[in-house]
Amino acid sequence: MFIGAVKWFDNNKGFGTLALPSGEELFVHIRRFKIPPEHIIQPGEVIVGDKKSDPKRNGYLAHNCKILKRPEDWKFVISLLDKDHIVLIPDNHGHEQKHNLTSLAARQLLRTQGKDNVVSMLTSHFDFRFNCSIFMDYAELLDKSISGTFEKETATELLSQVFKYFGNHVSHQILFRVWKERMFRYIGYPADGDYEIPEEVLNLNATEINYDDLTRIRDYSFGKSFCNEFVEALFDDLETMDKQDIEPLIPYVDFLENEDSIEKINLIMQ
Repeated sequence: MFIGAVKWFDNNKGFGTLALPSGEELFVHIRRFKIPPEHIIQPGEVIVGDKKSDPKRNGYLAHNCKILKRPEDWKFVISLLDKDHIVLIPDNHGHEQKHNLTSLAARQLLRTQGKDNVVSMLTSHFDFRFNCSIFMDYAELLDKSISGTFEKETATELLSQVFKYFGNHVSHQILFRVWKERMFRYIGYPADGDYEIPEEVLNLNATEINYDDLTRIRDYSFGKSFCNEFVEALFDDLETMDKQDIEPLIPYVDFLENEDSIEKINLIMQ
């Protein structure tokens, strides 16, 4: 299977070439579409299909092609988020420009759906199975794609609805990533300022918390006790640690509230 973008297409003759992320160009004919397009095919349109051996060209041609346009195709867009799909498409002056296939596909689907179906399409795959590691990229893609497709007022309204939905269905992993990046508007909160997230969420993601995070957490309602317990856990195995393991931990002593723990740690480090 391949994904590519139309590099050029002669609609009168019914053929053209597709640009693939690998740098390969694939010949495509109108007869190779599962359902013949009802519109004039334009450069930059994203197409998926199969590669079929073509002895005449000593290579491959596009087969079983379809243009991404159905709401169900949005799942395919999500699958592209962890890949760097770049294609070269000529501009109006014939100069090749780099384009991200994920962005091209996202805007294409947004245009074909119209604003009435956009929210349901963008949120339909956001559930407990959603890959939390790509959430920030997903939210950024929506932010840029919606803003680049619709007029400002419509885009603001759509993003507000989508991000509010995310906030109402957010997992602890995604909430933690949003907190780390301070991108609270991706879950429907105003962008400015900090927000105190539940202590349970911090505990569940404790392995990703660093010194700067603790500085931030210390001002929360549960901050001092959390930081103290966190740092005490860091020093649990201090007596068996090597010097090179201890040195990066020394600044964390500042977060300890227990004087006995501080004295004990200082003695061991000395």
